[in-house]
Amino acid sequence: VSLGVGYGRSLFERLDLLNYPNHFLNMQYRMHPAISSFPNSQFYLNQILDGPNVMSKNYRKNYLPAPMFGPYAFINIVGGREGFDDAGRSRKNMVEVAVAIKIIRKCFKVWLDSKEKLSIGVVSPYAAQVVAIQDALGQKYDRYDGFDIKVKTIDGFQGGEQDIIILSTVRANASASLKFISNHQRTNVSLTRARHNLWILGNEKTLVSLDNVWKDLVLDAKKRQCFFDADEDKDLAKSILDTKKELNQLDDLLNADSVIFKNSMWKVLFSDNFFKSFKRLRSEQKKKSIIGLLYKLSSGWRPKRIEVDLHCGSSSQMLKQFKVEGYPKSSEES
Repeated sequence: VSLGVGYGRSLFERLDLLNYPNHFLNMQYRMHPAISSFPNSQFYLNQILDGPNVMSKNYRKNYLPAPMFGPYAFINIVGGREGFDDAGRSRKNMVEVAVAIKIIRKCFKVWLDSKEKLSIGVVSPYAAQVVAIQDALGQKYDRYDGFDIKVKTIDGFQGGEQDIIILSTVRANASASLKFISNHQRTNVSLTRARHNLWILGNEKTLVSLDNVWKDLVLDAKKRQCFFDADEDKDLAKSILDTKKELNQLDDLLNADSVIFKNSMWKVLFSDNFFKSFKRLRSEQKKKSIIGLLYKLSSGWRPKRIEVDLHCGSSSQMLKQFKVEGYPKSSEES
């Protein structure tokens, strides 16, 4: 209601609408140029110049060594699911929560060795995601001077800045409306809070599903070679897998591009009958055992004794059959 009658406008928007004279500030002294590049082109028609301080070689900080954690990165997370808070109003994505927490832990380990001041901001458009991240963090890092963490919504972070910003976009449903995170003002704020590193967590398929600023962002990241899959990092891949197990969302792992099978030695294909049978299983332990066996097989492991059956009476293809807690599972090899 408030937005509908104009109360959602900022003071500067109101002054601009009243034709107050304004002066365009065209020099930024906060962001590494790799961070300022996209918002500059998207929102300011490339009229913003990078100040001499951010252009200096010393302004680049490699807090974590991998290319994924350079000054600017879009980190694609495939295995997340959208959920809601208890009131059913605000969204959260527990896999993105786990990835954000793991990145913070990696930064903390590096900070322990250097003890140079480091500030990290975790930002999300959804209050439920902020609460979930705060709950996962607890007070673990509160007692460490020089290691500062702030977790806020985008609106709550307006005017703030941190050395590192981790932006959690949450959405993982390509068929849903992305109106809330497509708000240009919010998007601009979220992308311009970081000094040295901006790491964006999101689902590529969802964010490119609508023709909006997020599609442009993902395509720009790919063009600039700043696009990475989360499972390229072993620690992040493990966090995703552990979270899926904890949430009993094992069905999401049953595809060749999932975190568990994507980089396997052997390609894994799943039949429709397998999906149906797997979903009928009530025991989560049996599901874990089956996925564990499939992972071992895809990694090249083979048992010494194998039962072999014909695929069908008229086929020359052979199947190797493995049993998991009494349930036969078959794999085809040429």
